[in-house]
Amino acid sequence: MTLRGGDKRQPGPSGKGLSLSGQGAAGGAGGRDFLVAPEAELKAWARTGKLSLRRAFEAALETGIFPECYERNFPSLTAAQQLTLFQSRVLVVGLGGLGGAQAGLLARVGVGSLWLADGDVFTSSNLNRQCLATRKTLGQSKTEVTARHLKDINPALRVTAIPHFLAPDNLRKYLSQVQVVLDGLDTIAARRWLSAACRDTGLPFVHGAVLGQFGQVATLMPADPTDLESIYPSAAALETPREVLAPTVTLVASLQVQETVRLLLGQPPAYHGRLAHFDGTTGRLEIVALG
Repeated sequence: MTLRGGDKRQPGPSGKGLSLSGQGAAGGAGGRDFLVAPEAELKAWARTGKLSLRRAFEAALETGIFPECYERNFPSLTAAQQLTLFQSRVLVVGLGGLGGAQAGLLARVGVGSLWLADGDVFTSSNLNRQCLATRKTLGQSKTEVTARHLKDINPALRVTAIPHFLAPDNLRKYLSQVQVVLDGLDTIAARRWLSAACRDTGLPFVHGAVLGQFGQVATLMPADPTDLESIYPSAAALETPREVLAPTVTLVASLQVQETVRLLLGQPPAYHGRLAHFDGTTGRLEIVALG
């Protein structure tokens, strides 16, 4: 199998039961060598070995070879870290502005198994901030559109579409299958019961919310004494106005996904016990202690 990366040639490693040998190449990213498998050749190798494309991705990463679609993740991510992400499982609840952006970012950074939950369809009012709302997708299921989009990004992904709203009576069967839950919801009440369910199930919950030019992110861990009460006290749990701007949505979703990557890789979360608050009118991002 021909491998590319840079201009310094070396023999390629071997995959499970099949040779991935060919022309290895050392990329110059960060001054560190790495191997890259062009997608067409990886697919051909999978067909020859009667492997699924997903298994071919895993085999390549296990031997230190980056599938081409992840080439630019190096050296920020090692092959071992990329494999960890590819074998990770994440649930995105709500596929509006936040959740749609989260799903796409998770797919591109390499999280390999995604559960997507939303019972809504795209409407014209979504066009101002939801990245998958287009004239062509109006009236279509958000879960189905998002699932197709993620498979277009990477057909090796495992995507589970849940085309209905999650509620306390149907949530736990999905929580038992994942490692981290991302908040893409738009009501405080739904966020509160989702956060509580994650705590009871032993899962990290990465909260995010947007109002106009303001956004916030916080991570709640299972051992925390409270869930969202420190952010939304019961007495103050009033629903907010509906103004939402696309740049703020995208920023908050990006911070949530970066935090999720840290959690999946076993790194310290940046927003545990703290609230990251963004003010788009000044461009300032402040970190406030919770509790």
